Amino acid sequence: MEPSRIGADELPDLVDGPGKLRPPAPEWCNTLTNWRASVDRVLNPPDLADCAPLGTEISPDDPRFVFHGSMRPVRTPAIAAAMLVVQRQLYANAKRTSGRLGVIIQGPSSTGKTTLMQYVGRDLEMRLNNRYGRNDDRIPVIALSVPDKGRGGSRNWAGAFARFLGLEGKLGNDPTESICYVMRNCHTQLVLIDGIQRLQHGADVEQTFSYLEHISDETGATFVYCGRNSRAIVDPQLRDRETQREKNEDPWGDHPVLMTSRLGYDQTGKDRFRRIVNEFDKDLRLYHHHSGDLTALSPVLHLRSKGYLRALSQLICQAAQHAMLSGEERIGEELLDTLTVGKVINI
Repeated sequence: MEPSRIGADELPDLVDGPGKLRPPAPEWCNTLTNWRASVDRVLNPPDLADCAPLGTEISPDDPRFVFHGSMRPVRTPAIAAAMLVVQRQLYANAKRTSGRLGVIIQGPSSTGKTTLMQYVGRDLEMRLNNRYGRNDDRIPVIALSVPDKGRGGSRNWAGAFARFLGLEGKLGNDPTESICYVMRNCHTQLVLIDGIQRLQHGADVEQTFSYLEHISDETGATFVYCGRNSRAIVDPQLRDRETQREKNEDPWGDHPVLMTSRLGYDQTGKDRFRRIVNEFDKDLRLYHHHSGDLTALSPVLHLRSKGYLRALSQLICQAAQHAMLSGEERIGEELLDTLTVGKVINI
């Protein structure tokens, strides 16, 4: 007798019980349902007039506390540039039956590659919803991570697409053909692939891109590949073993590459960093915060974060939550000094 399957909608009640309060948890974008929820979610800062009054004890599931735990992504200059590059590539690929180019996002760890890629995907879907109206039969964006290796060392890419699309158990004898049929008829334009650095040079890379290029050829979708050193893995010219290169010829191919990095300490880096901090400043909802307070701490935050966006986000979010719990309700340099991000704690 085949065991009964538990649907995704039933799991929360199974784990926590129906109607019970649950602690805050990440919202994954690993299925079409979750992805659409993330696109539809308007993550605006709470209005202080609607929050617990000043002096009220703050709990971990307080909406204002939860908001300051991650806050919303700020539109950095990098995001604006990436959106333009991907949009141009989508326009150029729109009517092509072959000869499409993808986009590569590369950079060191902690420089915001995944956030950048997801922001671009959500923006595309939101613009389509605004232009043509919401339509559940349209799947403009698919977001995947590189799947783990299975038996024999191969990666089940068909399974990864099927899980996102909700097609598991419905694919028939040729899962890839079924996936392509759904993508064509649901007008998929963009496929986001995260974690490219997990691929290993050799058969793993060759099998992966043979499959993904087939999907692109059959559906017309533009692919965005994201990960550390992803250009050296994705670039089709580097995988070309047939063409003889000229001496001193540039080895790289024609895929546009978006290179993320930490923000340095030259004047350009400082100015860009300050603009990013200023965007976070606008979203703070602390009772004693005044506009520009956080921006004035930009030099301190730059040194503490070393220009890495992950560290900056952690510093600001932890500082805001600590300000709420302590009752200070503002972020100052002394408060930042108490945070443990990047510090060694002798215990």
